[in-house]
Amino acid sequence: VHEVALLERDGKRFSVAVLTDGNPSHEYGTQTLRGVARRLLGRPQRARQAADPPRAGNRATRQAGLVNILRHAPGIRLDLRYTTQNNITGARLPGYCRPWALLLRPVARDLARVQRHLRRRVHGLLVLDAYRPARATRALVDWARRTGRGHLVGTYIASRSNHNLGSAVDLTLVRLRDGRRLRMGGGYDRLSAKAHTLNAGGAALRNRLALKAAMERFGFRNYHREWWHFDHRARGSRYLDLTLGCEN
Repeated sequence: VHEVALLERDGKRFSVAVLTDGNPSHEYGTQTLRGVARRLLGRPQRARQAADPPRAGNRATRQAGLVNILRHAPGIRLDLRYTTQNNITGARLPGYCRPWALLLRPVARDLARVQRHLRRRVHGLLVLDAYRPARATRALVDWARRTGRGHLVGTYIASRSNHNLGSAVDLTLVRLRDGRRLRMGGGYDRLSAKAHTLNAGGAALRNRLALKAAMERFGFRNYHREWWHFDHRARGSRYLDLTLGCEN
């Protein structure tokens, strides 16, 4: 869906061309054109407010170079498991108090590039975890050893994780139009050989490889034992233990 128009207001005239790609439907493309027109002709303050994603982070996280990924890619969906009981441990991890998805700035920018690339294929990203406080990583290690799963430490659960650097992200693919998850042949944090990226078949393997190819196109590298885990080439200089919205 494309459109070229002449816009006039208060004696000012200018032309604009809007070219869209990867629309899931004709109506979606039409609404995109209307939204561009509203943004251009609406009041500037309203436009800025509409463009601002939900606030995330604080002074400490910003000073550490962590940014809200939704500021670079508002279309990315979130299901931050460790802020809830719906994760492998059955409890919210320490340090997770608000559903903030933070990454180092260059990592967030490249993740936004992945999202734009996938949109042309009518897909999108669902982020399951991003920056992780070091105390949460320690809690995962303690949980594994306390519950007789110590063998997971060093293979599936890292004692010092790139998540603590703000350089790693866990995610999956969804359909762009409704956010429905694509079949991946195994749930998030199912820490076994079934989670190995190439250990699947049919549609699940195709989807895993599609996610891997899109991420690697923009500077990420998949961890072969977890189809959902990707590390970025830009690495932080220190392991961080800044909480996600906790008071202490």
